[in-house]
Amino acid sequence: MILSFHPCFDTDIQIILGDRPLDSDDLGFIKKAEAIILPQASTQDLYQICATSGASLFPNYEARTKYPGKIGQSLMFNNFQIPHPRTLRWHGVENFKEACSQSDTLPHDLPFLIKENMNHEAEGVFFIENRTALKEALDKLALWERSGLKGFVTQEYVPCGGNVLRAVVMGKRVITYWKRPGKPGQEITTISRGAIIDHDWQPDLQEKGKVQALLLSDKTGINLAAIDFVFPLAEKDPEPVILEINYYFGRRGLGGTENYYSLLYEAIQDWLSEIGLDPESVSLI
Repeated sequence: MILSFHPCFDTDIQIILGDRPLDSDDLGFIKKAEAIILPQASTQDLYQICATSGASLFPNYEARTKYPGKIGQSLMFNNFQIPHPRTLRWHGVENFKEACSQSDTLPHDLPFLIKENMNHEAEGVFFIENRTALKEALDKLALWERSGLKGFVTQEYVPCGGNVLRAVVMGKRVITYWKRPGKPGQEITTISRGAIIDHDWQPDLQEKGKVQALLLSDKTGINLAAIDFVFPLAEKDPEPVILEINYYFGRRGLGGTENYYSLLYEAIQDWLSEIGLDPESVSLI
């Protein structure tokens, strides 16, 4: 039996939870299911309960659960030997200030990046090019800490001209496109901040990014995520280094919401075939 908690995919049993908690009937269906389709924004509780049922799950959020936030991702990159910029983990602003005051030096050469632990899609990311920018970032982080958002990473800056390669993993397929600066000097490049989506620029580097994304997927089991890479473009033959993984991501670079769900439907059907279940038993609604 296939069970779907996703509102857009109907199958043998479809449960749309909304805001309500799981009840005994839901738990019974989870226990009987051979495969479970979860919403992209699945809660941690729902995922953990489904993960202990023995059913196959899509998406596979084991890595997301084991390595949460930017701090967790940096540990994952170390553990799986995934090329990434030098990254340091900090419990809070005071931890950072104490470490820096002891040596009177910064943890990275300027410029570098600060990333709040639990934000995504470049929210909570600060480009530190001088001491003034550092103070402003730390003041902002201290304010967030008072509301419960504690912990951040500092990361070496890779000279990429603000060009970020996004590789979207959907099952066994990887779709790439560039997020390029919308104005000169833009270093933090996101669609929400006016970045330009470019599917054609540097196709050779896009292929390198695809290869690295597939390797990451094979190592970690990740099968639905947007992975951001940068390249040290001044080098003759640059290789991709991973910045971060976004498990919930924008869809504009994939052609919009309707096209995203068509691609996701294909990925789910391929996954069902892989695990020996009927791909035609799921429908996109």
